[in-house]
Amino acid sequence: MSDESLLLARLFLGVPFIVWGILKLRGGEARLVPVLSGMGLPDATALAYLVGFCELAGGVMVVLGYPARTAGVLLGLWCLVTAYIGHKGDTNQMLAHTCMAGGFFTLASIGAGTLALFGGHPEGVFALLP
Repeated sequence: MSDESLLLARLFLGVPFIVWGILKLRGGEARLVPVLSGMGLPDATALAYLVGFCELAGGVMVVLGYPARTAGVLLGLWCLVTAYIGHKGDTNQMLAHTCMAGGFFTLASIGAGTLALFGGHPEGVFALLP
C-alpha cells in the first residue's frame, strides 16, 4: 500500500473522530448523557466528556499517524464496544461501527507509513510508545 493511500485512509478514519470529539466537548454531550444514565452508569456527564476527549485524542493520533498501532487497536476496540453497547438496537449503526473497527485494525496491522509523524519511526522518548 502506498504512503499516500495510507495517509488518505488515516484521514478518513481519524477526522470523523476529531469532529465527534469536538462536538461532544462543545455541548453535544447533552444527547449522550441520557443514554449513559439509562445504562445505569454513574456520573454520566463526566463520562460523556471523557468519551469526547478520547474520541478527539484518538482521532488526532490516527491523523498524525503515531502511534498508529496503539491508536488503531484502541479505536478498533472502542468501535466494537460502542457497536455492541450503544447501538445493539440499530443494525445499521452496529454494522457501521463494526466496519470502522475493521479499518482501525487494518491500520494497526499495516502501520501509518512514512507520511506520518516521525516518518512512522520515532526516536528518543517517543520510541518507547508501542
